[in-house]
Amino acid sequence: MKVLHICNGAQGYSPFYKFLFKALKNCGVEQSVIVPVLNKQNIDYEDISCQYFYRDSGLIERLRFSRKIKNLTKFAIEQFDIASFDMIHAHTWFSDGAVAYSLYKKYGIPYIIAIRSTDINIFYKYFIHLRALGYNILENASQIIFISPAYQDNFVNHLLSEKNKDKILGKLNIIPNGAFPFWLNNRHEKTTVSSPTKLLAIGGIYPRKNYLSLCYAVDLLRQDGTEIELTIVGKGAQDHSNYLRKIENYIQNKPYIALLENQNQEELLKTYRAHDIFVLPSHTETFGLVYVEALTQGLPIVYTQGQGIDGYFESGKVGYAVDSKNITEIAQAISLAINNYTLLAANIKQLDFSVFDWEQIAERYLKIYQEV
Repeated sequence: MKVLHICNGAQGYSPFYKFLFKALKNCGVEQSVIVPVLNKQNIDYEDISCQYFYRDSGLIERLRFSRKIKNLTKFAIEQFDIASFDMIHAHTWFSDGAVAYSLYKKYGIPYIIAIRSTDINIFYKYFIHLRALGYNILENASQIIFISPAYQDNFVNHLLSEKNKDKILGKLNIIPNGAFPFWLNNRHEKTTVSSPTKLLAIGGIYPRKNYLSLCYAVDLLRQDGTEIELTIVGKGAQDHSNYLRKIENYIQNKPYIALLENQNQEELLKTYRAHDIFVLPSHTETFGLVYVEALTQGLPIVYTQGQGIDGYFESGKVGYAVDSKNITEIAQAISLAINNYTLLAANIKQLDFSVFDWEQIAERYLKIYQEV
């Protein structure tokens, strides 16, 4: 089995792709990778053939989508013997899928695509002139991958037109992102909640993560007499300077809210275990591996309805799904997690984390590849 990957996100999320490609290699898949990049970076894919296509990130270049796809398709043909591949794996619907579709029309090589947050929240939402192309990509794809039930439900209920459903519904699959082996190999169990209750949020400091609303929710709970503290970890990772400044200004003279620097895995392990509940009501979340990491450490989670991992677990089983724009609802979910902590912790203890194991994920992809 010989596969050509096209993945625009590989430069920014290289650890994710590194684990996937390594697991596929262990399954005997021969792989080559095209990575559109903004600048030269050393991305180690462990002797997998990788070619970098240097692209312009400016708005004008984004608007010249057809030109970008034409250039990237030409690059692929120049760098690889396309006819020698059994299939193409496009890791986004629009940017990668359009290239796969172009190569399919020229060579007849089947392809699969993944639909991610940027596809739905940026390309489909704002680039209306690309929707017809988007549906052509879907109709000709052999299989379509979502990384969470939430995104598949959103796609089927709000994006997929009636005239396209018969051609597309039978091709939909849900395959999650895998967790780093470090977390699966270092599971921890919680049984009781601390007093005061210690909340934890982890991620880059930018508006999408919705930290200010979380801070407001904490203050609502404290006003009602709940003894509670919040730690936010991620400063220095992907800071949005204006948003960081707003958070720092808000938490001044609030010793119960701590904003910490970004941490490595070993540091995070200790931080998870020192807290009780993981709360991250992001406005949008492609998947959110931090929720899985928190679960491996026994922490109940509060997450966003219709985003990320929503749908993998029934709300109320290992945590609670919330409307990210409803501060009162976020506060109520935290309160529920505290009151039902013993039950949530017991349910987390029973979770089968193999669904997030890269080796098993690779086996699922291999099965799809073989059926294409």
